[in-house]
Amino acid sequence: MYNPPPRATMSVTGMCNRTTSTMTGGARRRPLRAGVIAGLVALFSIVIPVLVAADDSLSSRRQVLLLSASLWEAYRWHIVAVVGLIGAQGVLIGALLLQHRRRRRAETVVRERLDLETLVSDLSATFVDLRGAEVDEGIARGLRRVGEHLGLDNALILEFSADDRAMHLTHLWTAPGVPPPGPPMDLARFPWSVERVRRGEIVRFSALDELPDAAAVDREAFAALGIKSVVGIPLAAAGTAMGVLTLSTLRRAQEWSNDLVQRLEFVGGIFSSALLRQRGEIELRKLRRDLTHVGRVATMGELTASIAHELNQPLTAILSNAQVAERLIDSGVDAKDIREIVSDIVADDKRAIDVINRLRALFKKDDTNQRPLDVNALIQDVVSLVRSDATTRGVSIDLELAAGLPVVLADRIQLQQVVLNLIMNGLDAMRTSDDRRLAIATRVSADGVVRVSVSDRGSGIAECELPLVFEPFYTTKPQGLGMGLSIARSLVEAHGGRLWAQNNSNGGATFSFTLPLSKERPSSSG
Repeated sequence: MYNPPPRATMSVTGMCNRTTSTMTGGARRRPLRAGVIAGLVALFSIVIPVLVAADDSLSSRRQVLLLSASLWEAYRWHIVAVVGLIGAQGVLIGALLLQHRRRRRAETVVRERLDLETLVSDLSATFVDLRGAEVDEGIARGLRRVGEHLGLDNALILEFSADDRAMHLTHLWTAPGVPPPGPPMDLARFPWSVERVRRGEIVRFSALDELPDAAAVDREAFAALGIKSVVGIPLAAAGTAMGVLTLSTLRRAQEWSNDLVQRLEFVGGIFSSALLRQRGEIELRKLRRDLTHVGRVATMGELTASIAHELNQPLTAILSNAQVAERLIDSGVDAKDIREIVSDIVADDKRAIDVINRLRALFKKDDTNQRPLDVNALIQDVVSLVRSDATTRGVSIDLELAAGLPVVLADRIQLQQVVLNLIMNGLDAMRTSDDRRLAIATRVSADGVVRVSVSDRGSGIAECELPLVFEPFYTTKPQGLGMGLSIARSLVEAHGGRLWAQNNSNGGATFSFTLPLSKERPSSSG
């Protein structure tokens, strides 16, 4: 067997192998001093050639090599230190990056929370001063802002129908490219969800498989609609659910955290309060319209004699002319004379129809229809209805109507009711007066509004009663309801005007009201 000759090695740092250590009698791998190393190198360079020359076997069995130190042997401690430093720096940098990532995530969460809180605050401030007629538009804007902020596909409000068997879509926002929902929602398709909403509980899921087994029917219905995530916030009215605010996604899953749902409950509360206020205003308008109609009918009831007289005149004339025409026909008179009588009949018939139409308009129960009106012409129409009654009471009506009076924007029937009520109050106030004159005047005030005044010569109003005459159910008449002046003031204020009363210096009282001018011209029928 061949055994390779041993090698004696030593590095420049003095590190040597076993063979060199045996030859030098030194410690193995013990670093030598620089002087010793230099001496050994010089010694080897002299001794080795002599040994080789003296012993021929040395050249075949022994090798003495002078080798340069490797990089690792020369710089291993430096390398270890650098690698350790790099590792420590890497760990430090990784920790800093992780901390930065966590901070950025926390900043994002806080920013999103603040943005949502700002949105809720803005919505709350917006709906505080919103009128009932503006609620629908305000809710539409609110749904859009919430949907866009959360990146949703649908944001809508469903309200229970009158029979509670269906839910009607009343307000809707959809993201671009998302089809709107279909017809009214059949409650039978969502029994579990509807029951929770009725109990005032929130319905939410980020994935369909989060729904419990009891909601299997609902799960199928949601899947058929392509809905992936939903949160439903009940909208309550007097402790009863009136509907639900529904937010959903169709193209991705949405996580509904407790913090997010809590803020969405605030949004639902804002919407439900606005809807309740809108419902209240609608109901109030309906009641006011009914009450106004009742007041109008009651006032017209007081004019029964006057109305009968207004109709009796043309009807009597029609009867007389018809009888004359009949006699002329029997006597064979020229047709020209008969034609003139027939023309009179037609004219009287038109007078009767005009009276009936005006009465029908006053009795008609309709919504407000404001348009440009000639106040002077309207007053003359009302006076024509009451003049007969005034004559019966011994009252003369004087008109002091300003020429060229600008038109106003008003509802004809409601304004007629105001004027009629003030005239009838004036007539009633002069029952015991000797000087029974009622003056109706119109003019343009210095502040640029039309002013109408109705003055009587009665006993006036006690100073302590002046603030009370417009209060509901306040009356000094034995048979009065106490609603006429209250309704009149409501109607005037609804037109942007003002109604007030004051005593005259020469006795009696004056009721005045103002109306803003219209920028349009009155229609031919106005």
